[in-house]
Amino acid sequence: MYKIEKMNIKDYEEIKALWENTEGVGLNRSDDSKDSIEKFISKNPDICFVAKNDDEIIGTIMTGNDGRRGHIYHLMVKPEYRKQGIGKKLLGEAEKGLQKEGITKAFLVVFKDNITGNGFWEETGYKTRKDLYYRDKKLD
Repeated sequence: MYKIEKMNIKDYEEIKALWENTEGVGLNRSDDSKDSIEKFISKNPDICFVAKNDDEIIGTIMTGNDGRRGHIYHLMVKPEYRKQGIGKKLLGEAEKGLQKEGITKAFLVVFKDNITGNGFWEETGYKTRKDLYYRDKKLD
């Protein structure tokens, strides 16, 4: 039986291994470094979670906000634990946390060719926006 806990930087290596071994996930050396993740968790301590089966991390979600909108990152569950409601439970905890912080809308980015991820997001009510372009710029 799994449990949901707040994410802790002490679990970074195990979390990173899960991310690196999950199909459809894109990582960035600077954004997903231990220092960067530690900063993110410290700014969002009540809305970043892991799912654990005993002491094994089997799922993650990182959530933050800018005071207006929630931002969802790295929701994933190990393939052998999928279709058990773990991803939905992680998402539910994150959404509740955002609501407690006064946030009423959340967004995320998912690769177009991530069929599993896109199916999950559609199933959970997250719609694809056709009226926007996603843009980014590397600052370092």
